[in-house]
Amino acid sequence: MTTHELKIKSEYFMDVAQCQKKAEIRFNDRNYKVGDILVLNEIDQSGNRTGRKCSVIISHILDDAEYLRDGYVMLSIGVMSRFVLQNKEYYD
Repeated sequence: MTTHELKIKSEYFMDVAQCQKKAEIRFNDRNYKVGDILVLNEIDQSGNRTGRKCSVIISHILDDAEYLRDGYVMLSIGVMSRFVLQNKEYYD
């Protein structure tokens, strides 16, 4: 199991944190595996981190050239912890 620190735009962050968005399309430059943890760091429109995070676990990986661009995968995800605000972590 590997933990990957990644950025996520504000417009998608709360949908992931509230379990409404259950998949991520990502370039597979990190050799993602089922069971890996993604720590999604929210970024604002300027690309700066907001301090909010959401930890998710990869439950399935779709790697299919018919549906995805070359090198990209769809990661099915499940929320492990919601976000960090002022050094307090809030769990689901």
